[in-house]
Amino acid sequence: MTVQKPAEPLTLFWKLIITLAAVVGVGTCAVLGFLYVKFFVPVPGTVEVLERQLTKLDAVHAIQDEDGDARIGESRLLAEYESMTYYAAPGMVPGVVCLVGEYPYDEHNYWEACNSIGDGRDILVEVPDPGNRTVVFVPDQFDHSPLERDGWVTLHRNLLILPLAEAPQPAEPLTSSAVQQETGQGQAVPM
Repeated sequence: MTVQKPAEPLTLFWKLIITLAAVVGVGTCAVLGFLYVKFFVPVPGTVEVLERQLTKLDAVHAIQDEDGDARIGESRLLAEYESMTYYAAPGMVPGVVCLVGEYPYDEHNYWEACNSIGDGRDILVEVPDPGNRTVVFVPDQFDHSPLERDGWVTLHRNLLILPLAEAPQPAEPLTSSAVQQETGQGQAVPM
C-alpha cells in the first residue's frame, strides 16, 4: 500500500492571484451589468405635469376635434413663447401623450402631435411650429444638456425650442428718423 503525500498548501503568491482573479471577475460582471442597464434597459418615461391639478390657465380655447388624438379638455399649460402657447395633453389611448399648440392668430384653432411614452431618454414629439422654429416635447427623464449645448432653450421641463438663428428682418425699409438713430445722427426721444 502506497501512501500519497498530502498536497502542499498554496503559497501566498497563488492565494493573491486567485483572490485577484475573483475580484476582477466580479468587477467585470458588475461593470457589464451596469452598462447593460444604462444603455439597453429602457427607462420608463413619465410626464408628471399631466398629474397636476387643472387650473384656468390650462384651458385650451378651442373646441375638441372629433378626429383629434389629444384630450384637450385635460391639457396642462407648459409655456408661452413669442405668442404661441404650448400645452401637454393626454392622448385618447392610454400611454399616449400629446403636445398641443394654440395658434396666436386664431383663438379657436390648435394643432396637436402625439406619441406613446416609451423610453424616458427619447424625444416624444419633434415638430416645427408656425414660426418655423423646431419644438420638442420630452418626458421628465430626458437629459436636456446635449440639446442646450446646441442652442436649444428649455421653456419647461418637458418642452424645448430651437430659436431662429437670425433675427427677423423688418418687412419695410427703415424710415429716415430710424436710420438717423441707428447711425447716431438723430436723437432718441425719451418716453
